[in-house]
Amino acid sequence: NGDTPMHKKTIDHDSRTSVIEVPDFCPHCGKVMELEQVVVKYDSISQHYLLCARCSVDSCKKFFSLEYSSFLDEYRFRHLNKLIPYSYNGFQEPDISKRIIDLSPIFAETFLQANIAEGKSLNQVSGIGFRKAFEFLVKDFASYKNPDRIEDIRKNNVNNVINMFYTDMPKLKELLHITRKIGNDETHYYREYDNVDIKDLKKLITNFSLYIDIILNIEEYGKK
Repeated sequence: NGDTPMHKKTIDHDSRTSVIEVPDFCPHCGKVMELEQVVVKYDSISQHYLLCARCSVDSCKKFFSLEYSSFLDEYRFRHLNKLIPYSYNGFQEPDISKRIIDLSPIFAETFLQANIAEGKSLNQVSGIGFRKAFEFLVKDFASYKNPDRIEDIRKNNVNNVINMFYTDMPKLKELLHITRKIGNDETHYYREYDNVDIKDLKKLITNFSLYIDIILNIEEYGKK
């Protein structure tokens, strides 16, 4: 089960016992525990066992579940076997096209990490992450369209890059400046715009990435 510290424990079930490995630490409080067995259920479809357990730490006492594969012993009795690792993680990765990843890998990585931070309600850092991702995408797309000006793009701030390299796309330029202002709000001591938030910032960045993806897709078909 990877690097998760484990120890052996005897579990009672179906009028017999199984010796299995269980975690040393509670998934809720993170403290060392000896899990308390609550219920063991066998699923005939997956042939797995579900162990419902409880943390033994007095200040915690929270419930959690563990899933185990099974095996038949020499008498054809079924037992719990190996722990099947999984986590309670409902996070959905943002849909970033391969074209965008190839164009701006740092944007893709930073945008993903900002989404993870947002999913964990780390709003004081996720906004900064979205702002950083936005700047990489603005500069990388400008560099793609102006390969002879890469050094100028690298040295200038994002405001200047938008003004210098997006002048032929006025509506896009307007979108980028709006996004920049909302993003800057996430990095400042006080907020200037109270009627917009991280969700708006994320939506505008996504719209910008979709625009770029369309342009790149058109160029691909043009070459074909």
